[in-house]
Amino acid sequence: PGDAFQIQFSINGEKHVVYESYPATTTLNDYIRDVAGLKGTKVMCREAGCGCCAVAVTHASGGDKVETMSINSCITPLYSVDGWQITTTEGIGNQKDGFHPIQKQVAKHNATQCGYCTPGFVMSMYGLLHQNPKLTQQEIEDSFDGHICRCTGYRSILDAMKTFGSDATGPNAKPIDIEDLNKHLCPKTGEKCKKDTKSNCPITPPSSLSLDLRDSKWHRPLNLKELGTIFTKNKGKSIRLVFGNTSTGIFKFDGPYDIYIDLHSVEELYQYKESASSVIFGANTTLTKLKEHMKNLQYKPGFFYCTRVIRHLKVLASVLVRNAGCIAGNLMIKHNHPDFPSDLFTMMAAIGASVGVYDTSSGKITKHPILEFLQKVKMAGKVLAFLEIPKFEENEHYRSFKITPRWQNAHAYVNAAFKIQVEKLLVKTKPSFVFGGINAETVHATKAEEFIKGKTLSDAVIKETLKILASELKPSSDDPLHASAKYRHDLAVNLLYKTLLEVAKPTDPKIRSGADSMERPISSGLQTFQEKKSEFPLMQAMPKLEAPLQASGETVYANDIPAFQRELYGAFVISTVAIGAIVNIDCSEALAIPGVVKFISAADIPEGGKNNFMDVVFFPTIGAEEVFVSKNVEYAGQSIGLILAETQALAELAARKVKITYGSMQEPIIYVEDGVAKGSFFEQKFNKIMGQSEDALKNSDLTVSGQIYEGGQYYYYIENQVSVAVPTEDGIDVYSSTQMPDMTQKSSADIIGKPLNYINLIGCRVGGAFGGKALYSSVMAAAATLGSYVTKRPVRVCVSMSTNMKLIGKRFPLIARYKAGLNRDGKMNSIDLEIFADNGFRPPIMIEELLHSLDQ
Repeated sequence: PGDAFQIQFSINGEKHVVYESYPATTTLNDYIRDVAGLKGTKVMCREAGCGCCAVAVTHASGGDKVETMSINSCITPLYSVDGWQITTTEGIGNQKDGFHPIQKQVAKHNATQCGYCTPGFVMSMYGLLHQNPKLTQQEIEDSFDGHICRCTGYRSILDAMKTFGSDATGPNAKPIDIEDLNKHLCPKTGEKCKKDTKSNCPITPPSSLSLDLRDSKWHRPLNLKELGTIFTKNKGKSIRLVFGNTSTGIFKFDGPYDIYIDLHSVEELYQYKESASSVIFGANTTLTKLKEHMKNLQYKPGFFYCTRVIRHLKVLASVLVRNAGCIAGNLMIKHNHPDFPSDLFTMMAAIGASVGVYDTSSGKITKHPILEFLQKVKMAGKVLAFLEIPKFEENEHYRSFKITPRWQNAHAYVNAAFKIQVEKLLVKTKPSFVFGGINAETVHATKAEEFIKGKTLSDAVIKETLKILASELKPSSDDPLHASAKYRHDLAVNLLYKTLLEVAKPTDPKIRSGADSMERPISSGLQTFQEKKSEFPLMQAMPKLEAPLQASGETVYANDIPAFQRELYGAFVISTVAIGAIVNIDCSEALAIPGVVKFISAADIPEGGKNNFMDVVFFPTIGAEEVFVSKNVEYAGQSIGLILAETQALAELAARKVKITYGSMQEPIIYVEDGVAKGSFFEQKFNKIMGQSEDALKNSDLTVSGQIYEGGQYYYYIENQVSVAVPTEDGIDVYSSTQMPDMTQKSSADIIGKPLNYINLIGCRVGGAFGGKALYSSVMAAAATLGSYVTKRPVRVCVSMSTNMKLIGKRFPLIARYKAGLNRDGKMNSIDLEIFADNGFRPPIMIEELLHSLDQ
């Protein structure tokens, strides 16, 4: 570890020393890609959601025990990795030194398409096998919850990874040899580790750390006393406590902070203590470690309920997040944002857990029931020290639920946890009915709890309890991003109903024993087939040539191109209203930030330039669309300008500081059905008539009619939109992730009023597109080109996922009204379809193609 003015760590065995030269918010991903130059580690969401940034880390956690695990590098603070060994996909295998078995299996199973997500999957598997080399196939399948792949449909990826399962029996099954797996290097020596990863390693213990990062300070105390001293010296300043830093994936713009305190080395926060009546977990216990402790506890009397807690923990965030995040971090998210549906808090509140709070001013730890911690304890100057869970009495039942859009890695619509003590159908004590996702205030359903206490469970009692609960729950008003208030209300009531029925009539022995009766069925695993050698190459799997290079991170995408000298980074300023006129643009605050160079807008387009990136030969009837709004905003998220700065982080910060004043604002039509009802149609209408549909309908035995709705769809490529424009001796080189290079070249030339041959368009490998990088890759290229032309410097425009989703169009929402005629034998004679497409502000371009598909 570093001294008082620096940190040091290893990446793939190479020592890196970092001084006080980067902002506190710099991430490990930023350093790996931009400083170490290892582009195999990708970046997309910066939310710990997509998994393409995964790396393996080896460090001592809670003592001297060295452990290896995979985490999201995009949210890991750079200054928190002092003394760590970082391993990227290039470090475990490459075309020069040979590919790692995981990389080989990925290639062999054709588990890549665009390949942008592949290094993340590889490094997750690498970390998983370090944590447990004898994983089953089902455990492997359950462990990729932190990854998104838009191309493959996951089956081929899981097939490749499950060949390492201890129970794999397919033709390619290959349990990994520990020598092949153990590519990580010792954090102390930088040499290949010679010890079993499960044993203790004599690494140098961490020392206290204090860094002056100009705009903030970074501290690493070794104990609670040192922590208290830091708080005392910095009274009145904004302080952020850091461990896994996973909350930044949800609440991105909290801060800024004067003081950052890294808690990784505070030894008192790692305790684990069992007593006759409870178990205590240190606040720094990661959610992965908590799950491991629960696995050991679940077989002990009074702690059988841990089986159900384990099941719920498996769908709390993802493996990568659980490896990094700790108990205190999750509970503090709930404390700071009461409307956050924390699964951990919901479970612990129902169980009756308590927390220990360390007061830095008094130096004392006090214990509080977890509900009191949420509602009454002010945490300024205080730190969570431990979580304590109780031993259950006999006949106490526990259930918990998480209802989500997806099984894994999703916030809950509603989560709930219930504890109820029942003996011969008599509810002996006041139960706990805890809900999340209802509103910021609701935790316990206190009226329902009071009513059912002391009563015998019967149909009438259950019905009345549910009636009271229904009147007690008041969900917050509808949010387009959440489930409706009615859905969440009815769902919460039904979850309690399900629990009371199970407790009153426990017919399943698994339910009576407290075992998990709700596990998903184990998938069938690998499918095998008999290869027909005589028909080669038919029926013979032939991996594509670049697959191993995708797995090792050696393939190059547009944003992997190394930075050019004097390169600037762009961030779009986009509209926050759908319809309106720009009255004023105030860039003063943004431009005052050191390192911010210029604001580019429509006013910077030279004479003869065209402010239109939709001048497309392939779609001659398409409507014009401005690169930068000149006056009238036509949709929410439309590009108004581009901030250019010395770093991407500075550009994005400055873009948020630009103030736009709007006028002539109007209420937009958002939903297809509203547009139909209001008669808001473009002039173009398309008709397709095949045969004598009216006659066939009249002669049918049966007619059916109805309406089908299909919502809009984000393209969800894992590589965000990106273009790089570089001035050359005879024009501008434009590197673009695009599906339509001809259109991209034309838009880039048009905006600066130059002929096509002024733009040398280099089409890069595309990290997913699905039609989303056909038209709108041109706005990226045109903006980068204009910025480069004006500043005479290279300009890189790589948008954040948030900007990508707001700025780039989506597949159209559709409503189809139908009337069909059928015979009684089920044969369809006629169908009359009336299709309404929400094409946004611009006339449609693809409806004719949709109608032509009806010929098929």
